[in-house]
Amino acid sequence: MIFKKDSYVFHKRVGICRVDDIAPFPGDDSGNLYYVLAPLYGDDKGNILHVPLGNAISLSLPLTKEEAGVIVRDWPNPDENHYVVDSKKRKTLYEESLGSGSIVTLAPLLEGAMQRKKRDGHLNSMDGQFVSHAEPLIYGSIAHALNIDYANVREYIINNLGK
Repeated sequence: MIFKKDSYVFHKRVGICRVDDIAPFPGDDSGNLYYVLAPLYGDDKGNILHVPLGNAISLSLPLTKEEAGVIVRDWPNPDENHYVVDSKKRKTLYEESLGSGSIVTLAPLLEGAMQRKKRDGHLNSMDGQFVSHAEPLIYGSIAHALNIDYANVREYIINNLGK
């Protein structure tokens, strides 16, 4: 799939990005072209990513409005326990889900971490790192697709569960 300048893409590691340019990598004389991406949310916002056109397997189209609506409707019920207590199993699940970039896989794990935060008032280091990586992937995708403010996505999800 070829993306155009000024379009938006989903990068499975950082979430929604704007394609700022398609250009050679500075200092690379090979003639290879790269997508020059600007992440829109999370810790990577303000950074620039270069993804080779010939190896853009980490990129896909962003969620559509309809797909985002399904994710919100089917969001894991916050009244059910989604927290994985076994830390080794939880770590493996975090790594696998972040590696895949699958919002459907990430959602219950994020919900579980948020349940722990609500219950304990804080997150341990592993859960905190997961949340800081998962929220931009999930909430950024939903914010972009539904054209709502990133800061309001969690509240939007809670208010629209099952609708």
